[in-house]
Amino acid sequence: MLMEEHRALYGLLSFRLAAVERSLPVAGGTLAAILSGSASLPPETQRVILLAMPAALLWLMRTTCAHARSKEDVVRRLGELEGTVNYIAGEELLAFQSRHPNRGQHVSGRSGGTTVFGVLSFCLTAVTACAWMAIPLWPDWVLQVVYGAYVVSVATDVVATVWGLGRYVYRKAPAGTSPLFVGLRFPE
Repeated sequence: MLMEEHRALYGLLSFRLAAVERSLPVAGGTLAAILSGSASLPPETQRVILLAMPAALLWLMRTTCAHARSKEDVVRRLGELEGTVNYIAGEELLAFQSRHPNRGQHVSGRSGGTTVFGVLSFCLTAVTACAWMAIPLWPDWVLQVVYGAYVVSVATDVVATVWGLGRYVYRKAPAGTSPLFVGLRFPE
C-alpha cells in the first residue's frame, strides 16, 4: 500500500510539474499578447482589456502559488513515505525526497520557487503596464485614481499571495480525517 501511494504521488508530482512548465507559460504568453496587442484596438476595447487584465494576472499568480503549495504537499508526503518504508525495511531503500539537498529550503523546491518568482515579476510588470496604458484612456482624474487604486490593490494581493506562499508549511492531516472515513466515525 505504501509503495502504491508512493507511485500515485509521483504521478501527481509529474502532473504538477507539467502544469507549471506548460500551462503557466501559455497563460502568461496569452495575457502578454493580449495586453501588448490592445494598444492597436479602439479605446473602448482597450478599457475593457485594462479592466480585465489585472484580475487575470491575479488569477495567474494565485494559480501558480496553488500549484506550488500542492507540489510542496506531495514532496513532503513522499519524504514521509520514504521514511516509513525505510523504517519497515530496517534499512535505507528510498532516499530521493527525504534526503534531497533542497529539502525544506523553498516551498515546492527550486523549480517551483523559480517559477513563482518569474510569474511574480511578469505580473508586477504587466500590472504596471496596465496603469501606464490607462492614463491616456481615462483623462478624468477621478477615474485615474479609481483605476490606480484597483491596480495597486491587485499588485498588493499578488505580492501578499507570494509572501503567504513563503510562509507555507506542510501539515499532515490528523488520523481519521480522510474523506473516505469521515462519515464512518463511531461515537466513542
